[in-house]
Amino acid sequence: MAYFVARLHKQLDTAVESQQFRNWTAPKTWFASRCDSLAAIRALAADDPLDCTEASQPEEPHFFDELQASIREPQRRFELLATRYLHPLNVAAFSEQRVREHLLERLMVADRSRIEQHSLQVLDADDLLLRLNLIAIYASLTTDLRYLDALNYYYELLPSAWYPKSVHNWLRVSLLSFYIRALSVHFTYVA
Repeated sequence: MAYFVARLHKQLDTAVESQQFRNWTAPKTWFASRCDSLAAIRALAADDPLDCTEASQPEEPHFFDELQASIREPQRRFELLATRYLHPLNVAAFSEQRVREHLLERLMVADRSRIEQHSLQVLDADDLLLRLNLIAIYASLTTDLRYLDALNYYYELLPSAWYPKSVHNWLRVSLLSFYIRALSVHFTYVA
């Protein structure tokens, strides 16, 4: 992932200086993509175009129940989220409001409490980073400052020298990319 990190660093320097990021659109229904969610997250973080088409929302009547049931199973939650959000911008779809609220509540109440009472090490890094990436993507598409507030909290909390045992440690870098993007969007909106 060294190439990905170097590329993001260069892209962010350019984007921040010129305050220009590729325009994202929240799906009116659902986006279908040919790649998996992690590849799509890398493409969005690098500000690459992501080939997608509008599609029907998947019929998964028990997804939210399964997501709630996986509270103590971070690997299962990771799989559920990665499977549902093959195109990560789908997290911004109107139909996903319950999911977004659930993710935000878990991050800012349950996870925050566990971290403050114990340590960051009690959480599964891959699961935490994927949820933060999804929240950060949505933070760039909404004026609801609670999502940006969650990102601010975790930005201050996560040590810069935090190298968790993680298969997808690169999600830390994409999270920073999305966080910078969300800040830029909000500052532009305020100005």
